[in-house]
Parts: sequence; structure tokens; C-alpha cells
Amino acid sequence: MVNHAKIAGRMDTLLTRIAARTDILLPKIARRANILLDLVGGPLVGVLLLSGGIETYHDGGSVGWPIAGSALLLINLLVSWRRFSRLRKRATSP
Repeated sequence: MVNHAKIAGRMDTLLTRIAARTDILLPKIARRANILLDLVGGPLVGVLLLSGGIETYHDGGSVGWPIAGSALLLINLLVSWRRFSRLRKRATSP
């Protein structure tokens, strides 16, 4: 016979342990993923648009593409700089 109460008790213990670990690990993982996305999503997109705009301009396209790429790159660098400075302040404060 299968003892459902015993299985349920073991599952409850296991889920409690998993929940205790994820409460510690999830914020750490989310913080690192946020930093990675700030690096990849921001300046990298600006660099790609700027390089594509320069290529388009050399091929006879509009000068607006390099201007838009450089503006987007500068804005994304500013946003990343502010976010990383905020992270540094939080890490050094008591």
C-alpha cells in the first residue's frame, strides 16, 4: 500500500527546502541578469545601430542613420553609467 500522508509530508519538506534556497538564490540571479541585460541591451544596440548607420552612409544613404546611432549609443551609455553608479553606491554603503 502506498502511504499518501508520508509521501505528502516528504514532498512538503522538500518543497520547503527548495523555497528556502530560492529565496536566497533568486535575488542574486536576478541582479546578475539585470546587469547583463544592461550591458547587452543598452550600449550594444547603440553600437550596432551606429555601425549599420555608418555602413549605410558610406553606401550613399542618409546621414540620419549615423546620427541616430550615435545619439542612441550616448543615451544608452548614460543610462548604464547611472545604473552602475547606483549599484556601486548600494554595495559600499553599510
